[in-house]
Amino acid sequence: MFDESLKKLTLSVRFPVEYPLSPPEVWLRKPRLQHARENAGTVTFGGRVCSPILASQGWNPATAMVDVIAEVRQALVEAQIVAYSTVAIKKEYPKPAIQLERLSSELFRTANDFCKEGMTVLSAAAAAPFLGDLSRLEATDKIGLPFSYANEIYERAEQGLELHLPLTFEVTSRLGRKTHCAIFEFINGLPDMHVLLPKWVLEDMGVEERDLVRVRGVMLDLITGVRIQPHSVDFYHAVRSSGREVTELLTESLARFSCLTEDTAVPIDVGGSFFHVQVTKLFPRAAVRIIDSDVQHHFEFKVDFEPAPDLEDEAAKKEFQDRAVAALKLRREKSKQKEQDLEQRRAAARQRRYEQLLSSARSNATGPALDVPSGGNVDIALRMPDGTQVKGQFPEGGSIAQLMVLALETDWAKKAHPWGIYLRMAYPKKVLKEGDLITRDFHRSTLSVQEEQPPDEDERLAEEEPLARGSAEPEALSSVLPELNEEEVMARTQRAFEIQRFLRAGFSLQEAEAKYAAGEVLLPSEESRRPEPAPPAGAAPAREPRLERTLSEEEQRQGKVEMVVNFTGVDRDVASVALEDHDWVVERAVNSLLDDLA
Repeated sequence: MFDESLKKLTLSVRFPVEYPLSPPEVWLRKPRLQHARENAGTVTFGGRVCSPILASQGWNPATAMVDVIAEVRQALVEAQIVAYSTVAIKKEYPKPAIQLERLSSELFRTANDFCKEGMTVLSAAAAAPFLGDLSRLEATDKIGLPFSYANEIYERAEQGLELHLPLTFEVTSRLGRKTHCAIFEFINGLPDMHVLLPKWVLEDMGVEERDLVRVRGVMLDLITGVRIQPHSVDFYHAVRSSGREVTELLTESLARFSCLTEDTAVPIDVGGSFFHVQVTKLFPRAAVRIIDSDVQHHFEFKVDFEPAPDLEDEAAKKEFQDRAVAALKLRREKSKQKEQDLEQRRAAARQRRYEQLLSSARSNATGPALDVPSGGNVDIALRMPDGTQVKGQFPEGGSIAQLMVLALETDWAKKAHPWGIYLRMAYPKKVLKEGDLITRDFHRSTLSVQEEQPPDEDERLAEEEPLARGSAEPEALSSVLPELNEEEVMARTQRAFEIQRFLRAGFSLQEAEAKYAAGEVLLPSEESRRPEPAPPAGAAPAREPRLERTLSEEEQRQGKVEMVVNFTGVDRDVASVALEDHDWVVERAVNSLLDDLA
């Protein structure tokens, strides 16, 4: 699956001359996918997408490109492909204590006490309107910083502090992705808290223009070895066309970089064209500097991928595509067959349940046969869930089970095979049971037939055993809606209301109940109300509820300053500055101060 931070896929489509009679070719250009023998499928090493809809035998000339892209997306999801992310040097630590939080990304020592949180990143193109042409930055992997930071760094030498050279920096995005680079230039006119990076570096980190990043000075070891993996077979075609050794080309191209970071993609120049390669392994550590090192003597190269790209000719692509399409079809057929089997089991379970309900209702029904038109003097209509109605005549005193039988023998029930049904009266609102009796009040009334929903779990529905013949109604039918006699409820409410008025007038509970039973009603008046009893002598007055005062913004900030001071032991002014630099987030401010104290 793709990393959550990958917001988009970059595809390229080639339409053959015979299109639309022949299918188009779809290539995945970005992001870079991990290729290994155990996960090869759906996408070739060169990036070609294999899907049944793109194969000659599965192509339909009437297929729209929107459907093609949707099919490609579905094929990638089903194949569970894994994309290379540019996630950088970051270990996961538990976060129960604030002391450990500062260790989560500090695998390299901070150099020259330089660390800036929340810097706005810009490319050379975005900064051109106010800084002029800085297109030469795009040919490097370096960073541009405001000129004021040069004084901040180089003043260390004047103060007798150690100055670590060359200047190398770690850039971290909000998602934790990192890259490392050397200084390009301290640029006069670049505002504070702004940083310039090449456009290709921003794309590799998944960072947009004007996103916020952290820039920290670091000390990196010299490179002793590197292992890469090309993104495409086009790289090898270009190397063969150049007539040069691949090690020589890589050494020459990598020498122009200042730093390298594992799991990042860098452009390699081969014959004037650039090809992206993935840095899979670095020595001696996961981030190194190349400046001031002899790359020729420390370079190590190995291509670690399956299958070998130099064997990926047209025949290999066709074989790979056929194999991927066959595997995808097999997965879909198995999934479809499994769903069909489960659907058949669900249908069989519903049919068994329906037959059991009908048998149970027939055995519980009493009174004349329902197929006799003059079976009774009570006319009742049933409104089915599909909107149809069915009418019948029933004897007074007969069982409600007769109505259940009538509902279960309708065309709707024979097709739907309901899991269960219950009858509902509109007025008064009531759910009828099989054991209830048909009364004269039901004459010319319409009852609503409600369907009981089957279990949510498909497996439980498919494996549900039918109820024993003649068993009582399922508990769920009687508990869907409780019985409610509105007249009884209103009578109880009126009685409680009248008794309460008598109590307020000063009568005892026994007197109030007797008066209500006698039919007396107390008229509402000020004289009839009983005065509020005075509090006993010497009793303390009732306490009013305590009001909590809301802290002002300044008080909240002072509280955060106290927390930082108590935890780190620094002065209040230092704590206040650290909180301002970190948007008044206590945890981040403490982390920064602990870094400085380390």
